[in-house]
Amino acid sequence: MKNLNLLIKPASSSCNLRCRYCFYHDIADNRKIPNYGIMNDTTLENMVRNAFQTAENSLNFAFQGGEPTCAGIDFFRKFHSFVEKYNINNINVNFSLQTNGTLINKDWISLFKKYNYLIGLSIDGNKEIHDKFRLDIQGNGTFRRVLKTAKDFSKYGVEFNILCVVNKAAAKNGRLIYNFFKNNGFRYFQFIPCLDNFEGGEEDFSLTADDYGKFLDETFDEWYKDIISGKKISIRYFDNLIRMVLGQEPEACDMIGHCNLNGIIEADGSLYPCDFYVLDEYKLGNVNNTPIDELFKSDIEKEFLKTSINTNDKCKICRYLKLCRGGCRRHKQINEQGILENRFCSSYISFFDKNSPKLVKIAEFLLKNQ
Repeated sequence: MKNLNLLIKPASSSCNLRCRYCFYHDIADNRKIPNYGIMNDTTLENMVRNAFQTAENSLNFAFQGGEPTCAGIDFFRKFHSFVEKYNINNINVNFSLQTNGTLINKDWISLFKKYNYLIGLSIDGNKEIHDKFRLDIQGNGTFRRVLKTAKDFSKYGVEFNILCVVNKAAAKNGRLIYNFFKNNGFRYFQFIPCLDNFEGGEEDFSLTADDYGKFLDETFDEWYKDIISGKKISIRYFDNLIRMVLGQEPEACDMIGHCNLNGIIEADGSLYPCDFYVLDEYKLGNVNNTPIDELFKSDIEKEFLKTSINTNDKCKICRYLKLCRGGCRRHKQINEQGILENRFCSSYISFFDKNSPKLVKIAEFLLKNQ
């Protein structure tokens, strides 16, 4: 395999926070073993060795959770010693990590700097919005600690972007959140629609199609003004739309139109096809005893990919199919007509109805000024 991307959960579903909408907590509760604990040294070494035996040109190690820093900094030091041990062909290796930011200190910052990590830092907006759902074990808000980490990253030159979960509270404040991030010097944002749990049922954080459509409109209006005026702000979803307008392929998996090969590794070494489906029925096998490329060829993986085409008959005649492509598999639900449809379908249609000309204008502007 020429290029290999792995998303590793070194601390399984362990986390020092109790975010009300946590999708991985819900996933963990829907399997026989909710938490596999911290990945042991044997599994860690086997995973790294297996990865380098599989990848030919490049290897991307991404860490997520739960909260991956719960594994402790010594875990990551061991990880990098194994990387140095097994990268005998000197292939290109990249590192990234998604964190809630509350456990970061100077030791973590030194490690991130040394190995050129790209960090995803979770912030849902200003203090009022962030602290509504992102709580610690005692039920206290975490905003001040996370904002301090963001400032420390900027001070010491750690590359990071902001990940904001678009829940109901955030969706009502798209313009405020965008400008809050911009005014704090952040330039790379990713807005992620909040997921309901597998059992369904509306919660106070649940995101409706109307909510999400309003949020997209507000943030896009602000982004459009900044881009046209020459300010460099990156929002992953909008960036990918511009790529498609320019005839390029999107890099975000939920915008491709089908699921791709993804390697999600739990703390016990089990491999799964998608971060949203780390469930017993989707387990491909284990990196402790099977080569990664063989796991990707398993019947479970083939079936997962086969059933992942994200369009229905309605999608096929939609004028925005080339931009939407059906969206993420996890966002699909049975509608009133009994059709499997993206729950945010109406959000995207209203957004494209209003903003397609502006997308073209931005694409033209960027071509002229590249």
